[in-house]
Amino acid sequence: MPLTISEAIGVFERAFRVRDPNEIERVLRENLNVQVAVIESKESAENRINEGYYPLTVRVPYWVFVSKVKEKELNVYFLEQENIISEENKKWKLEKIHSRSEILPSRTYFILKNEAGYYPDLGLTFEGNGEVTGFEKIEEGEKAEKFGVGREQAWEEHAVGTLDRANRMLEIYKPFLTDWAKNVFSIQNLKEEEVKESVDAIVLAIKIAVFFHDVGKLRKEWQEAVGWSKGQPYIARSANKHKVPFHAPYAYPFLKTILRNIFGEFRFLDTIALAVARHHSLEVTGAVKENDFQLADDNVVEFLSDLLSKNFPELNGIEAKRIIQNAIEVTNKGSLMDEPPSPSDDFYFLYVITNRVVKFADWEDAGDEVIELPTVK
Repeated sequence: MPLTISEAIGVFERAFRVRDPNEIERVLRENLNVQVAVIESKESAENRINEGYYPLTVRVPYWVFVSKVKEKELNVYFLEQENIISEENKKWKLEKIHSRSEILPSRTYFILKNEAGYYPDLGLTFEGNGEVTGFEKIEEGEKAEKFGVGREQAWEEHAVGTLDRANRMLEIYKPFLTDWAKNVFSIQNLKEEEVKESVDAIVLAIKIAVFFHDVGKLRKEWQEAVGWSKGQPYIARSANKHKVPFHAPYAYPFLKTILRNIFGEFRFLDTIALAVARHHSLEVTGAVKENDFQLADDNVVEFLSDLLSKNFPELNGIEAKRIIQNAIEVTNKGSLMDEPPSPSDDFYFLYVITNRVVKFADWEDAGDEVIELPTVK
């Protein structure tokens, strides 16, 4: 039985107190998984899926799957829709993964039965010559959600939607953050009201960072790769893409600059910025080349400034345009790689919580579903 979010955060918090990195990393690993379907062949699986069937899958820890793919040199496939002229003629196809960096947590992947070694009584052994996991009949809408294809979205729509979902999660996380803050800031003898103000500032900083998590997608190169043209709304997600440039690293220097402009020179802000920049992969370093943050067009600065003011009324009075312009300039100066806090660092708990918020808020909004913290009826 997987841990509930409250149980998982509780373990993180308790492990933080006793400085137990092994326990923290164990829980983190248990909450990062992929779904693996074992199939007869690429062609037979495509046929079944296009007939309206969904593959049954086995849940595998993310890092276990990635390491086995490397060790066994497995052929791995993911599902996407072909470019189509009409909804009636849309088809699903399996595309081969060419790099381990393309494998992301919480996704569905397909491997061949002669490489998989799947057995109903033993599970997935990766020893080869196993059985298939099988298929079940489901509706088209449910299929799209399960495959994680997501939906087409404008940049503003996705930013607002992700923030809305982060707001919901942070209401649940806030008591844990408060307890953590009391311990971390105890040396400063803060009063209860001062602790509350500190936590409120941390939560607001996370929200701002989550809102701008996809700022790297506003690069000219990225927008053009997904079919954007001048005069159209900027794109955050598109079905009409195969390969797109990376975007996540640019968030680190950009967010670090914005948050320090708003809240001051505090190291915990850098922790939040890096956790958000790693919303797709823990391997993202935050390193950016000089002059590599060329925007889609001249309207991006005004666009982001308006969004900052509109979506964060509590920041009334700040110079939004100056802050955005400064963040873009700093990002374009380039930045070296940065390392996350270690499990023994006071800010490691904040790093883990922030990364979890942005990761699940992003996934939820992209799929228009509730993955984490569903309402209990």
